[in-house]
Amino acid sequence: MNPHVAEIALMFVLPLGVTFITILQAASAEYRYQKLTGALFSLIVVAMDCLFYFTKNSFISYNNDGGLLLAFASLFFFGMLYVVRSNDRAEKCANILFTAFMLAAFIGIAYWDRPTFLVTSDYSPAELAAQNARYQDYIESFQNGGDGGTWKTAPRAAKATGGTVVNMPGEKPEFSSAAKGRLDRYINETDKVIARMQEIMAAIDSYEPIAPSISDAEREQRGSQALAINNNATALNKKALGLFHPHESSEAHSELIQATESLRLAAYSLYTYSLQEDTEEQMNQYKQSRSQIAQTKIFLERFRNDIQNLISNYQPQQEE
Repeated sequence: MNPHVAEIALMFVLPLGVTFITILQAASAEYRYQKLTGALFSLIVVAMDCLFYFTKNSFISYNNDGGLLLAFASLFFFGMLYVVRSNDRAEKCANILFTAFMLAAFIGIAYWDRPTFLVTSDYSPAELAAQNARYQDYIESFQNGGDGGTWKTAPRAAKATGGTVVNMPGEKPEFSSAAKGRLDRYINETDKVIARMQEIMAAIDSYEPIAPSISDAEREQRGSQALAINNNATALNKKALGLFHPHESSEAHSELIQATESLRLAAYSLYTYSLQEDTEEQMNQYKQSRSQIAQTKIFLERFRNDIQNLISNYQPQQEE
């Protein structure tokens, strides 16, 4: 199974499917006022889609969570269309309830899941736009099963945003309480990523070498195990990529991205190793997997050091 199927569904199939259905239902309305209302709602949905897919807008993140957020927003207007089209009281109440659920889901994802929506986010429009551009560049260059794209950290902002003091090189960083709160939330999210990384590395370490005399059935089973590890590492890499991070933690975040990327490459080498029948090529892939695991640990250690330095350098701003 292609590990990108879920991402494609959340970012493209689901939102665009809702859009097409909304347009069709608006066109098939019975009364003129229903058609006009449906046209208005359809226009709003199409406008949101265009902002999400083409302008890499600054109000919603261009990632899986952003696609899901867009889908629920579209379903809200789809529900409003059905409220207008309802003739029976019971039908109208059911559609109102459905619309309310879609609005609640939209608000819940925007506010509690991740800061993907500008209104509920601690990040500025420029920060979301920069994040969208970096994510777009990455997924366009990403090749499943190959070396894939390389995450590039955007240059640091020249001036402070959101209450964060950006210092000149050599100066000790100083953060506001809002910036410290963002950093704490980011660290909590990265703790989950690191825990998952440790599980995947343990799975790779426990993957025993394949004997030359292995049967076809056993080789297929070992290949399935390696594929599962590869899929998990790929999904973790994308999750790390989708994490929002404060400006002051951009260097640390780049180390985390490199760590998950190295882990993804290690898992892919292991999967390739499980498919190879040539002994020499098997050994090359196995050594490459071990080398990438070592790189993962180096990047992970750098990330921890950077985060520890940020925590130790934190000082509440003094009011003048």
